[in-house]
Amino acid sequence: MTDHTAGAQVVFVGYNAAYLRAIDGRVPSGSVVVIEEPDIIRKRELHDAAGRFDCLERIVPASYQQSAQALDVAAELTAARPVAAVVPGLEYAVPATAALAEKLGLPGAGEAAAQALRDKVRLREVCDAGGVRNPRWREVHGPADILDFAGGGPVVVKPANRQASVGVQLLDGVDAASAARAWERTSSAAEYEQVPDRELTWRFLAEERLRGPEFSIEALVRQGEVIFENVTAKTVLPGPYPVEQGHLLPAPLDAGTQEAFATALRKLIAATGFQTGILHAEWILTEHGPTLVECAGRCPGDYLIDLIDLAYGTRIRLTLIDLLAGRAVTLPNTAQQTSAIRFLAAEPGTVTQITGLETAQRLPGVHVAELDVEPGQTVQAWTSSWDRAGHVIATGPDADTTRRRVLDADAAIGIATT
Repeated sequence: MTDHTAGAQVVFVGYNAAYLRAIDGRVPSGSVVVIEEPDIIRKRELHDAAGRFDCLERIVPASYQQSAQALDVAAELTAARPVAAVVPGLEYAVPATAALAEKLGLPGAGEAAAQALRDKVRLREVCDAGGVRNPRWREVHGPADILDFAGGGPVVVKPANRQASVGVQLLDGVDAASAARAWERTSSAAEYEQVPDRELTWRFLAEERLRGPEFSIEALVRQGEVIFENVTAKTVLPGPYPVEQGHLLPAPLDAGTQEAFATALRKLIAATGFQTGILHAEWILTEHGPTLVECAGRCPGDYLIDLIDLAYGTRIRLTLIDLLAGRAVTLPNTAQQTSAIRFLAAEPGTVTQITGLETAQRLPGVHVAELDVEPGQTVQAWTSSWDRAGHVIATGPDADTTRRRVLDADAAIGIATT
């Protein structure tokens, strides 16, 4: 087994329990240090988090969201032992991770690339300049800007620097009243446990509403060169809030479409100047080809890393640590099987009964069937990824079989509400 720290420590910027759980027992005891916002430590009750994972030595309180304070702890981190790698644990940690890696002389995204990936206004600017296909777009500062941009037609309104589809809205048509409602919902979107209490700066976009199936590309990149890539087919909730219902990978694509995505990814890397790390780029396949929705510079959520590991036989989280430590990595070119996830929904209300969970878990090809709600809890209509009620994961020899298996597992589970 690779020694993923070689006697040094791995620093995560942002506490990610799923990541820590996946590497626990596979990296040396106490080899991980996490930098987290003091307010988030309090809100998420992380004071005793070091006791939850053998690999986690401690959590260092320091501001990193729209703040450079995390750089001030570099001397403290390196005083006891060297830092092998700096890993982005969360979306809001991407710029601070890149800056800290650069300060320590370690591989990373690069500060300019990280800033572009965290701000969709900047991302649109560099991608326009670099020949990446973008929707028509404009930064907006209020309802009048939305109304002027849309011209009465369909439009997407969204924050430029939030996460998890928070505040994103799809409008079929725009008048003064709907523009005002969209601005209020988008600009007031909140994530209590995910952000510190201090005032942060948010920016907002209006974009052309694109039509076509949605995909994402997950890629590992070393010094600007792609060393692993996967295309995922996405299912998105219809209506004004485009929350993802499910993923299937690798996406069943013809050779021409696969090549189009590969070309688009490399243009994106060149346009942003991304150096080393992981990318999760979302696209809509229009009649003109892949058009960029957004791109993140950290491990994707929605269990996509777990799906990749199931399909390709990889351990992406461990590989990313090696990559960011400058070590050689070996990755497969093709998948061994297909994997998929489906997120569970319920009618808004109070959960009264849950049925079929054990039945779903016993179905062929089902690896995971989990619920995030229980009787007595309140569920609401989906407006972001945080509103989903659970998920099922399945694998199969081909896309059709896997899709059927994950839908069967979804159908087996009943969540009754009043």
